[in-house]
Amino acid sequence: MKEFATMDKAIELAQQGYSVYPLIENMKKPPKGVAGYQAATIDQGTIFAWFQNNPYYNLGLRLDLSDLLVVDIDMHDPTKNGRNSLAQLFKQGYTLPSDTYIEKTANGGLHYFLKYTGAKIRKVDFWTGIDLLSDFTVIAPSEINGKPYTPLDGRTLADVKPAPKWLVDKLAGQKVNWPSEHAYTTHQKKYTGRLLDELVTGTTQGSRNAWLTKMIGRLFATGAEPETVYELACSINERFIDQPLETKEITTIYNSILKREMKRFEQDSIRNSKIAG
Repeated sequence: MKEFATMDKAIELAQQGYSVYPLIENMKKPPKGVAGYQAATIDQGTIFAWFQNNPYYNLGLRLDLSDLLVVDIDMHDPTKNGRNSLAQLFKQGYTLPSDTYIEKTANGGLHYFLKYTGAKIRKVDFWTGIDLLSDFTVIAPSEINGKPYTPLDGRTLADVKPAPKWLVDKLAGQKVNWPSEHAYTTHQKKYTGRLLDELVTGTTQGSRNAWLTKMIGRLFATGAEPETVYELACSINERFIDQPLETKEITTIYNSILKREMKRFEQDSIRNSKIAG
């Protein structure tokens, strides 16, 4: 990546009214002290301060403030090939505008940028390998492992087309119909229900280690397999923690609790065998 390429792009976008924020070089995570997309701004002085000592930072774009939606066609996993899902949608007559602003992502996927004024969403695997994002995204000229995000056909955000009606209708149909207050108060919430509520509520940067430690411990308490607990912990970290932890930090927390749980299991087994004997 050319030195200060992201700063130049950030300032250009800010001048056009798009709110931007920095991401760590070669990553999708914000640097320490920057509150992710919530810190996004059009203030050029702030942008300059972010990038002047970090000329190779990646770039994030806040979407909701600009009424944008990104259809993220992922290629991370052969079993979750977003292009196959996109092809199936096309066969059913559900097409995306091919003349909108599109970026090729670092992993060979695609980001379709569309105009969208609905409620803020972040839906992972809405269709297999396809995410729908209207909160934030990585944007060119960011790079991951030396592979850049690249606009197709020389287009810019000025070329963004409206989200097709079928997609807007689909998203509108995803609204949750909450039960009435009376009906809900008659329902006795169980342990797992309370746990799920707390997981989705998430936490902020200041308490993320302690919070995730508690959540992993409570997941083990459900009796789930250790592999399940680890996968859920990674997903929870990515989706419900403001400024997610590094994977190695999650693994350290998980291994510590797993060791404790195994010790407790051994103690319970010994106690039960004595009772039975």
